[in-house]
Amino acid sequence: MAEARVKDADVQGAETRMKRDTEALAAQIDTLRNDLSEVTSLLTEMGLRRRDETVAAAKERVDALRREGSERLHDAQRRATDAQDQVLESIRRQPGTAMGIAVAVGFLAGLLTSRR
Repeated sequence: MAEARVKDADVQGAETRMKRDTEALAAQIDTLRNDLSEVTSLLTEMGLRRRDETVAAAKERVDALRREGSERLHDAQRRATDAQDQVLESIRRQPGTAMGIAVAVGFLAGLLTSRR
């Protein structure tokens, strides 16, 4: 009988320790779950911040390329206008030469397109 009481006490002690260990394990799992939730939130924040930075950098690059393209277009237009002005001035100063060049270019164009 004394042995039965000792065994009952041992069983109760083991059950108490197991219950305590289970509760401690549950608390650790809750802590890990909370930590994982915080890490997930931080990673989400970092991802959103990184996305915003990337979008902003892309917009800046697009704006810079647009400005550069606009500047190049204006430069090309200016050069074309300058070339046109030079040709017109040359025609005004030397109309005979301009007429001769036009006839020669027309003759060559006709010659090249009429070849069989």
